[in-house]
This record gives sequence, structure tokens and C-alpha cells, in this order.
Amino acid sequence: MDGKSKILIAARKVISEYGTNRATVRAIAEEAGMSTGAIYHYYKNKEEIFYDLLDDSLSDSIRIAKGIDKHGGNKENIKGDVIRKTKERFYKDAENRLQHHFAHEILSGNKELQQKFKEKYKKWNDGIEEILVNLYGLEDTPLNKALTSWLLGAVDGVILQYLLGVNDHKVEDMMKIFELMVNKGLPEFIQQLNAMEKKKSQGT
Repeated sequence: MDGKSKILIAARKVISEYGTNRATVRAIAEEAGMSTGAIYHYYKNKEEIFYDLLDDSLSDSIRIAKGIDKHGGNKENIKGDVIRKTKERFYKDAENRLQHHFAHEILSGNKELQQKFKEKYKKWNDGIEEILVNLYGLEDTPLNKALTSWLLGAVDGVILQYLLGVNDHKVEDMMKIFELMVNKGLPEFIQQLNAMEKKKSQGT
């Protein structure tokens, strides 16, 4: 295992146990069995560690989109990946905490971080759009990005509910609704969206 992988594994454990505020470089180094100097060989500060951990773990939409060809167009396999990765998201405690740690930093005026996240969210949305195109025949319309933003925002919002302790529903129940949306809701919705945009382009 390379140094970066050890650091990210250690950071995930420290954040899950103690939260972001107490996840210092020293604490991460101790968990990784490394010196703080060794940590700084890979990262300038703990914020870079945090960003790498978040980037690596929450980019499943990009990975699924890139891996569509390996499924040979098998839509059920692609749907299975989407459902499985979404369920895994609920249990990524450290990464979910980090996302909202960064949200706080951005709201506090960190423009550099805001730009990085703007670029990251664009890639996440692009990945979702590609998945929708392949699964449901989503056509190229002006509303595609609005749709992917709604879908990504829905998942982020539910995760926030769990972090705040205001959602008492079992993950299994939440996933039943998500699976119904993937299998029944989205195909119908996208069919309607395609038809609406087609009528608009024809001026009818």
C-alpha cells in the first residue's frame, strides 16, 4: 500500500471517530503509523488530505459513467451499480461529514475551495447525465443539467438529514424508494421530458 492510501485510510478512521475538528495531521499520522513529516511529503495541510479523501470516495457517478462500456450496454448491471453505490454512500460517515465541513468553509468565504467544488460538482453532474443517457435515452435538452442537479441534490439532502439526526427512516426503506425511482420513476419522467422538449423544438 502506498503512502497516500495509508494516509487516506487513517484520515477516514480518525474523522469517523473524532470528527473533522479533531482530525489533526498529528492524529492522522499516528493512525497511519507515520511521522508528521512523512505526511507533509504528500500533503501541504489537512485540508488537502480531506479534499483527496472526499474526491476519491464520492466520485462514483464518474466511475460508473466511465465503466458503462464494460457492462456491454447491460442496463440492469448499470442500474445495479447505481443502486449499490448510492446505498454505500449512506455508510460513508467520514466522507459525508467532510462534504458538510467543506460546505461550511465555502459559506465562510473560501473562494478557492468554492471554485474547486464547482468544478467537482460539474464532473459529478456530467457523470449522472451520461448514466441517464445510457439507461433511459435522455436526449440533449437545455434542462439536462437541471435534472442532474436535482438528483444529486436529493441524495446530498438525505445524507444531511442523517448527519443532523432528523431522519429516523431505515436506510433499507430509503433505498426501496430510490430503487423504485430508478426502475419506474426516472424512465417515465425522462420520456416526458424528451417529449416536452421535442414539442418545444417543433414549435407546437
